[in-house]
Amino acid sequence: MDRVVLLSHSAAETRAVGCQLGRAVVGSEIIALSGPLGAGKTCLAQGLGRGLNVRKAITSPSFVLMKYYRGRLPFIHWDWYRLTDKADLESAGFGDPQVENGVVVIEWAERFLDVIPRPFLLIEIKPEGQNLRRLAMSVQSKSKALERLIHTVANHFCPKSKVYTGR
Repeated sequence: MDRVVLLSHSAAETRAVGCQLGRAVVGSEIIALSGPLGAGKTCLAQGLGRGLNVRKAITSPSFVLMKYYRGRLPFIHWDWYRLTDKADLESAGFGDPQVENGVVVIEWAERFLDVIPRPFLLIEIKPEGQNLRRLAMSVQSKSKALERLIHTVANHFCPKSKVYTGR
């Protein structure tokens, strides 16, 4: 499967997709979130944290760049909005060893997609109205584990006949 597209009709639904992702991850996944300001990247990350049983409130790490949370698995949450170049990214510590058995989530990942270790899951969030969001999930590079992950999430929200797969 190259791509799965889900529609979210509210922030709560976007968090629910994230929660299902958080329940399904097993560790060592990198999830790159892409989309314009207000698209729902932080909502998805909040849901993912809920699915990982993180007890603390999850907020966007825009000013601190990275936050670490404890849950069922370690959750490392990056926000690259304020970074201007790869030197900023390097000085912020990305590229240092991340927690091997944890889950890394990167908001504004489109800014430096080429430096994210592969394979990773890319979720492109596109607003299509006031509340409607199109969440396009695709595995970057080959990974049966990540393909199973997006199958699991997609099948949770809609029957196989209603899940769009393709390019």
